[in-house]
Amino acid sequence: MRSLIAFAIACLFAGSAIAQDDLPAFGQAELEDFLDTPEVTRPVLSPNGRYLAFMVHTDHAENGDVLVIRDLDDPDEANVSQTGFGSFPIINISWASNERVLITLLRNAEIRFRGFSMTAPVTRTVSYDRRDMSQPVILFEGEGRRVFGNLYNAFGNDLVDTLPEDPEHVLMAAYRGEALHLWRVNIFTGEADVEERGNTRTTHWHTNANGFAVMRVDVNQRGGRVDVMTRQPGERRWRRTARFRTNELSDRAAEFEWAGISDEPGQIYVFSRRDGSDRRGVYLYDLNTETYIETMAEHDRVDISHVMISRTGGEFLGFAFSDDRLEVDMRDPELRRHYEGLAGFFGDEVTVLPSSFAGDRMVLFVTGPREPGSYYLYDRGTRSVDPVMTLRPRLPPDVLHRVETLRYRTSDGLELTAYLTRPRAGIGLDTPLVLMPHGGPEQRDTYGFDLFAQYYASRGYAVLQPNFRGSSGYGRTFAESGYRRWGARMQQDLDEAVESLINQRRVAPDRICIAGFSYGGYAALMGGATRPDLYRCVFAGAAVTDLIEFVDGWENRNEDAHEYWTMAIGDTRAERDRLYWVSPVQLAERMTMPVLLAHSQDDPIVPYAHSVWMAEALEEEEGDFYFLSFNGAGHSFENDNFLRSLLTQTTQMFDRTIGPERGQHEEIFPETWLNTKAETIEAETANPE
Repeated sequence: MRSLIAFAIACLFAGSAIAQDDLPAFGQAELEDFLDTPEVTRPVLSPNGRYLAFMVHTDHAENGDVLVIRDLDDPDEANVSQTGFGSFPIINISWASNERVLITLLRNAEIRFRGFSMTAPVTRTVSYDRRDMSQPVILFEGEGRRVFGNLYNAFGNDLVDTLPEDPEHVLMAAYRGEALHLWRVNIFTGEADVEERGNTRTTHWHTNANGFAVMRVDVNQRGGRVDVMTRQPGERRWRRTARFRTNELSDRAAEFEWAGISDEPGQIYVFSRRDGSDRRGVYLYDLNTETYIETMAEHDRVDISHVMISRTGGEFLGFAFSDDRLEVDMRDPELRRHYEGLAGFFGDEVTVLPSSFAGDRMVLFVTGPREPGSYYLYDRGTRSVDPVMTLRPRLPPDVLHRVETLRYRTSDGLELTAYLTRPRAGIGLDTPLVLMPHGGPEQRDTYGFDLFAQYYASRGYAVLQPNFRGSSGYGRTFAESGYRRWGARMQQDLDEAVESLINQRRVAPDRICIAGFSYGGYAALMGGATRPDLYRCVFAGAAVTDLIEFVDGWENRNEDAHEYWTMAIGDTRAERDRLYWVSPVQLAERMTMPVLLAHSQDDPIVPYAHSVWMAEALEEEEGDFYFLSFNGAGHSFENDNFLRSLLTQTTQMFDRTIGPERGQHEEIFPETWLNTKAETIEAETANPE
C-alpha cells in the first residue's frame, strides 16, 4: 500500500517547483523526458475537505488504473484505500458526498447507433462507498441499453449537482436516444429518473443552489450556433437569453456562459460581454428580471478566464486572468492573505491557481515555464503545503528554460506582447531563432510551459511566440482586428516581432526559421512566401493553404462556420483576387527555403488535401520540401508517437538550416532523411505495448 502512495506523492513529484535562487546548474533533458507523462487524474477533495481522491496508472496488468483515497485527517496515512481496476481505464473521479465517490470507467460494449450494432468503447459511472470498495453500484443500470447502449453516452455522464440536501441522489446529464436529459440518480441503487427533458441540441445543464435547472445550453447539430436558455426557479418555460456562434478552429470566448451558483436561488454568476462590452467579465445575473445586477470581475486589457466560487455557499471567492501572465485575484480577505503567502512561498516564476476548495483545504495547481504542472495540497489551519503529483516528473526546473515577456511596437504603432523562450547558452548575435505563431487564430500564447518551445530551447534555439492582432483573450476588438487581414497585417505583426529582436542584436538575422500548426502553419508558409530574405526554413503542420477552398469548403459542412470564416477571412466571391494572393498554394515559387509539411489524413478541421496541394505546388516549382503524412492524428497530433516524430523531424531540419549542422548538407531532405521506409506515421504504432 505505502509503495503505491509513495509513487503517487513522491515519485510523481520529482519535478516540483522550487525557489529561483535554489536552482542548480542546468541539466540536459532528452526527447523521451519531454514525452514521459504519468497517467493521472486531477486530485479532488471530498465536500468536507477530509478526503482526497485521485487515479494513478501503475502499468501492472492486475491493477491497471488505481483509485487512491487519502484520509487527510490521519497524519500517519494509515487510512488510505486503493483499488485497482485492471483493464478498465478510469476517465474521471468525483465525489457524490463525503462517503460516496463516483468513478467513470471506460469499457468495450455492444451499442446501437441509428439502427446499426457495433462494439465500441463506452463509459460507465460507478458509485462506491469509500470505506468498502468491494460493493460497486452501476449508475443508470436500470436503463440498460437505452443509456449504456447509446453511442452518445460514450464519453461519460456529466455530474451536474451533488444535491447536498439529498444524500441519496445526484443530478447527472445523460442521453436517451439523441436527446440529453437531466436525471435524478440514486447513488445507492443506481436507479435513474428523468428530472428535466432536453432535446437533440442540448449539450449542458446547470442548476441553482436548490438543485433546480436554471440554465441549459443548446447547440445546433453542426456545432456552429449556440443558444443559452434560462429560467427562474419554479418556472417551466425556458427563455433564450443569448445566441452566439462558435467554430472549430478558434478559442472565442462565449458571449454568455455559466460561471457558477450564487447564494441566491434566483441569481447565477456568468461570464459575459455585458451590454456589448469589448472584454469578457464575470457578473451576477438575475434570472427573474434577466438583468445584470452586479459586476464581479472585469479587466481593462484582457478577458477574465477563471472564476472561483464557494462549493457549498455560492460565495464569490476570486478570479483569474492572463495579461502578460496568469494572475489570481482573491476577493475573500482571509483567502487573499493565504494566497499571498502561497505566492511568496512558490516564487514569482510560477503561477499558483486554486483548483478546488473544501473545508479548510485547497488543491493548488502550480505551473510556469519551468514547471510543467504540479498539484499541491494546502491546509489553511496548519498552513502546510504538501505535494501530491507532478505531470512531467522527468522535467525538473533545472532542465527547462526561462521565458521572457516582451512588448514590441508595430510599424502602425500598436503595442503587442510576445514570449521569448531562451536557450541555456543565452541570447546574442549568434543565437538561432524559431518563430512559432499559434493556431486559431483566435487563440493566444501564455507565460507557461510549452512542450515545443521548451524542447527547441533544449536544442539551442530561442523561440518567439507573439500574440499578433487577431489573437483571443484581449477583447473582441483586438480579435476582430485580424479579420480579413490573413497574410497581410497579421503577417506583418509576426515579421516585426522578429525584426525587433534583430534590431536589439539579440538573435542572428541569418539564422531564423518559422514553424506552426493550423493557422500557425498557414502563417509559416506565408512567412516563407513573403519574406524569403528573413526565414531560412518553414514547418507547417495541418496548415490552411488555399483560403478560397477553405472558406467554400464549409458551405455544405456547417452553415454557421461558413458564415464565421467568411467574416474572418473574406468573401470568396467579392474578394476572390485578394484571397488568391494570400493563399500559400499560389505562392510556391517564392519559397526558396526548405519546407517541411505535416498533416493527418483524418484531420476533421483542415482537410488533408490542403497539404497535398501545397506539396504538389512545391514539387512543380522543384522546391526543397518534405511531406510527413500521418494517419489517426486528427488535427491536434496529441499522441506521443506523433509528437516524437514531429519534434525529431522539425529539429533535424532546424539543425541543418540554422543550427549546428548548417552548411554541412547538400540536401536538407535526402531520400534517407526519415531513416524509415514508412511514409505515413500510423496511429496503431502510437502506443507500443
